[in-house]
Amino acid sequence: MKYRNHSITNVGKVRSANEDNFGDALTPNGHLFVVCDGMGGHVGGAKASSIAVASITEYFMREQYGNVIQAIDRALSFANEQIFANALSEPELKGMGTTAVVLIVSGNDCFIGHVGDSRIYLKSNNKLHRITKDHSFVQTLVDSGVISDDEAESHPNKNQILKALGTSSVVEGTISQMPIQVKTGDVFLLCSDGLNGMVNDKGIEMMLQGNNLQQAGDDLIRAALDAGGNDNVTATLVAIDESVYSKSIFVDFNPVKKFDGASTQTYSAAPAPNKSVGGVLFSAKGIALIGTVVVLLGVIGYFLLTGNEPQERTLAGDKKEMDSTVANLPTVEDDKGGDEKPKTKAAEKPKIKAEAPKNQKPKEEEKPKVEAGNSATMKQHTVAKNQNLKDVLTICKVYCKNLTLEKIKSANTQLSKEIKNQVDSETEFIKKGTTLFIPCD
Repeated sequence: MKYRNHSITNVGKVRSANEDNFGDALTPNGHLFVVCDGMGGHVGGAKASSIAVASITEYFMREQYGNVIQAIDRALSFANEQIFANALSEPELKGMGTTAVVLIVSGNDCFIGHVGDSRIYLKSNNKLHRITKDHSFVQTLVDSGVISDDEAESHPNKNQILKALGTSSVVEGTISQMPIQVKTGDVFLLCSDGLNGMVNDKGIEMMLQGNNLQQAGDDLIRAALDAGGNDNVTATLVAIDESVYSKSIFVDFNPVKKFDGASTQTYSAAPAPNKSVGGVLFSAKGIALIGTVVVLLGVIGYFLLTGNEPQERTLAGDKKEMDSTVANLPTVEDDKGGDEKPKTKAAEKPKIKAEAPKNQKPKEEEKPKVEAGNSATMKQHTVAKNQNLKDVLTICKVYCKNLTLEKIKSANTQLSKEIKNQVDSETEFIKKGTTLFIPCD
């Protein structure tokens, strides 16, 4: 694959210092691109984003990893540990953190991961697509249908993010579980929210051109400044000049999915929620009302429990994302053009024992057989396409609230060595069709 890249940053019109940082490096794992947006004050934010870029780069420079997807996850965790440790050693930096978006161009494929609300876009066939989904409070409102994407841009809590590197000892980034395939003419854009927060997607789409990356970068920065320049602005552009692929395949997170059937571009979005419950088909208004109630109750409960007030560029608590659990699992269109969904089998109901005839001694009741390490109450999960143990845990926790990774591992000790190694790794793909036992207490 042949490509060109260009990066640019600007302090903006309001901030006194630039808390954004970016970097790129040719590593044993491919060409690495990183953009980070710091938080926690002009000193802490700048330091956090700087540590993140340096740590992620250091991780990929160490050696060549067999699994780039897994390596991105571990690189983000490594950066999180470094920032968190620095904050502990310097009390004045307590609360510092940063977002991060990562792109790896390796051979003919591309790999991405992110934490926070910085974004990665892909422009393909003259259409702009978000290929990351913000870890933010307003994104949960958009996903639930409470507000539109346009309303999110002016929402008073738009700067409230749910995840960041360095604010807690552990962080879970979102890593695309399949390589992204891009074709000649496609353009990546990695940016901090100082850009997409000031310029809407339509404006970015118009200015993001691959023939002159420097001019495109200048135009994007100028547009953000003209719109107010309320934050630091950073953009990294990567234009694909030559690719082996004739069509682009990626997961799309645009608010409204658009697809031109004549296009050479292919993408899959997160599956829509099932509207049928108990045979009753809800209307769009009914779904929006239910989503509104659920989100508002969750938000009210969170702030009552924690006593926190929303603050600019702060985390909205150490909690799970409010996105629909199954709807947000990574998906990539299969060969038939559909998304393969994980299946969960319900636990079998106990059979009713027939009453023995009179004057006949009843047979001794057999004790239920329990797999070694398993709970007596079990469910089963058949692994679908591109799932690892963390994905299985996310799916099954919908039914088994107290489920943990260690419980699943313990319940599946009898699996073959190959499958057990895949389960124990937590991030390695488990062989498709493998049936796992899920202990539900």
